[in-house]
Amino acid sequence: MDSFEVEIRGELFRISERIQPGGAMSYDLNWLNGPAGGTYGFTVARSSAQITASELVAEARGFIEAFYGPGGIGETDFPTHTPANAEQNDG
Repeated sequence: MDSFEVEIRGELFRISERIQPGGAMSYDLNWLNGPAGGTYGFTVARSSAQITASELVAEARGFIEAFYGPGGIGETDFPTHTPANAEQNDG
């Protein structure tokens, strides 16, 4: 899969795949306009099968919802970071 970018509620992610040293496929989701100067993100992997682009977008969406949700790490670990589009992230 080629790398691609996706926007979720104004939050921008670059998604790319990478083969781990043991041969398993992993996917890096780099949060381009996130906290820490755009260096924040996460990786997902599956040992048995590739993950589809739509599944990766769903992973990013769930991450954003959890990050900004009540008790999410956004409010505790990154208190000065605000959502790219505060109106859309409220819902």
